[in-house]
Amino acid sequence: MTGIAADDLAAGGRELSQAAAIATGQEDDPFDLWLRRCLREAFDAVVAEPIPEDVLRLIEEDRAERERIRRARAAKSRG
Repeated sequence: MTGIAADDLAAGGRELSQAAAIATGQEDDPFDLWLRRCLREAFDAVVAEPIPEDVLRLIEEDRAERERIRRARAAKSRG
């Protein structure tokens, strides 16, 4: 996760939102356009900020702990 920037995550989310809107046939819905524009104005600056190192460290520690637990459970079920 440390190699992923917040703006990369936001861009992926926008792409998924746009794809979902197209799939449902609502890409030209005026309310959806207005809402999307307002949300971007309100939150794009926040999404563009880098993720704090402390948060990234916590994510990595949690990921390692979950992997350790998964391996312990797998070993226990095998033996």
